Amino acid sequence: MNYLPGQINLGLQIVILGIVLTAWGLKKARKLILHGALMSVGVALNWISFIIVMGPSLLSLEIVRTQPLHEYSLIAMVHAATGSIALIMGTVIVALWHLQSSPKGCVRRKMAMCATIILWTIALVLGIWFYTILYGY
Repeated sequence: MNYLPGQINLGLQIVILGIVLTAWGLKKARKLILHGALMSVGVALNWISFIIVMGPSLLSLEIVRTQPLHEYSLIAMVHAATGSIALIMGTVIVALWHLQSSPKGCVRRKMAMCATIILWTIALVLGIWFYTILYGY
């Protein structure tokens, strides 16, 4: 099994976690433009990760196709579902942020932002768990 794509993706997800935490600190410091810009970078990196590694990896998992109710398949599918929803929500939030003239409109989307971060965190934890299953770490 080729570990390199998984290792690169895990590293990228940890970088994205650092970006999310830094952006959260910027939000707390009321530096909303920087917060939005950094979250845009995080969403873009997540799309790159999804297109290059995660999507193809999920499609190539034989166990998901042959044993969809197996524990590993269920973890992979819940990871994929929560991650995909979070990625779409993050993309919409970032796009809406870029289309507005003032960051004050973001206040209306605070609940959506919180839900997105919760879903992304669940996907991250499940992804790390699945990585340990696949690669034995």
